[in-house]
Order: sequence, then structure tokens, then C-alpha cells
Amino acid sequence: MYTFSEAAHLAHVSPGTVRNWLLGNQQCGRPPLFNAQENQGPMVSFLQLIEIMVAGNFRKAEHVSFDRVRRAYANAQRIWHLEYPFAHLRLQAIGGHVVRLMHEDAPDTSFQAVDEPGQWTIPGLVIETILQLEYEQDFAAKWYPVGKQVPIVVDPRISSGLPTIIGRGVTVQAIRARFKANQKIDFIAQDFALDRSVIEEAIRYADQVAA
Repeated sequence: MYTFSEAAHLAHVSPGTVRNWLLGNQQCGRPPLFNAQENQGPMVSFLQLIEIMVAGNFRKAEHVSFDRVRRAYANAQRIWHLEYPFAHLRLQAIGGHVVRLMHEDAPDTSFQAVDEPGQWTIPGLVIETILQLEYEQDFAAKWYPVGKQVPIVVDPRISSGLPTIIGRGVTVQAIRARFKANQKIDFIAQDFALDRSVIEEAIRYADQVAA
């Protein structure tokens, strides 16, 4: 589980956005974007974190409106009867539409719009969001926040779901803390038996999350 602040840092949105998307905004009369868990408190599950990250990327990269993302989420839940559609479906935003990758189920149809059911769009680039996720039993199980070519992973089963170095379990924040304590990158790399480039990537990512 993650606090609203932790989830916001990892998903690169504000804590207020996390709160509003899960609990709604009574002052503005805006309902939640996602269906909150029963007795939803100020904590976020891994699947909720992935959904926040996906929705945030849609809005930032493709300028998809809140209402369109919310409509897509509701339609996906209704059509596929899924509790966490943004963590289950491989989604993509093309031309302002939130769409589901269809190539596995129907290779000839390519993409189906989720925000406007029945409308089909032309194939487009697979956005970074999809490439960062690894699925198990159709649900997002691991998230590679810098891409799978970099050995940094967010796995809810390791180190309480904090970003870690694959195969080591050491958090990127622990590496950053040692660097900020004036330990040399080469010393840290030798201590953890990691390449210098991995330590540099960990520090770079940790700085980004901490910003």
C-alpha cells in the first residue's frame, strides 16, 4: 500500500489529484475517477497506483480530458466487467481517444475506442505506458518506470512496492541516500555488485521521484 503522497510521486501527479481521483471533489461536485475500494482511506493499492499512472499519462501526453478518461473507465468496467480496467487492459491514447489494444483478440481490427464504444481508430504507436507494464494473469504485476531496458522495477511483492533494483531488492532511494551522503558512485556500485550505469540510473530516477 502507498500513501497518497507516495502514489503521487511515483505516478508524477499531485497528491490532490490522487485524492480527487479516488475520493472525488465535493467542493466542485466532481465524482471520483475510479471506484474506490470499500472503506477507502488515505492509502493506495498497487493496482490503483497503476491506474493513476495510466490515467495521468493519458492526460499529460495526449491531452485527454478528465471527463473522457472517466467515460473510458466506466465503459471499460461495464463492457469487460473488470474492477481495475486500467490495470487490466492494455490501453493507449491515439488522436484524443482512449483505446484498448485489440491485436491479441482481433488482429484485423487493431484498436477499439473505449471512450466511444463502437468507434474504431487506425493503428498508432504503442505508448510508453504499455511497454512499462508486465502482466500476470491479465493484471499488471510489475511496473518498470524507466522502461524494461533499465533494471528498476516497482513490484508490490518486493520492498513494500518501492522502486528497487531488479534481483537486488535494494531501493533506489537507499542508493540515492548513500550518494547524498557523499559516497562515490564507484564505491556504491562495488558494494552492491552492480554496474556503475545502474547506480547512475537509480540516482537519476530517485532524484526525479523526489522532485
